[in-house]
Amino acid sequence: MLLEINLFNLSNVPFTLFLLVLFSALITSIANIFLLGGMLYIYLERYRKVKSKFTTTLVLFTVLFLVQNIIFSIYYIFNLPQNIINAVMPLVFLGLEFVALALLLKITRS
Repeated sequence: MLLEINLFNLSNVPFTLFLLVLFSALITSIANIFLLGGMLYIYLERYRKVKSKFTTTLVLFTVLFLVQNIIFSIYYIFNLPQNIINAVMPLVFLGLEFVALALLLKITRS
């Protein structure tokens, strides 16, 4: 597979930097999966005790995000971006999702 580094004809971008950006989105998605796994564990424990509509919704919310991140990871592995712009955009969204999930997990554990 030929990875092309061509951002506005800037060919002096080191290849290792491109690989780091390329795989950072996948690593962030996997980190999101671990955060969601922790949240799912906590929400299932609370559901067993409380069994309210709110805890049911939290479990469903977490499962849907978990499925989304698993599907993204599989898709990303088989469809790696060919330039740095296409590699950065998923990283931005997954990074923001990671921060949001980390804050939600912190609040959940309190």
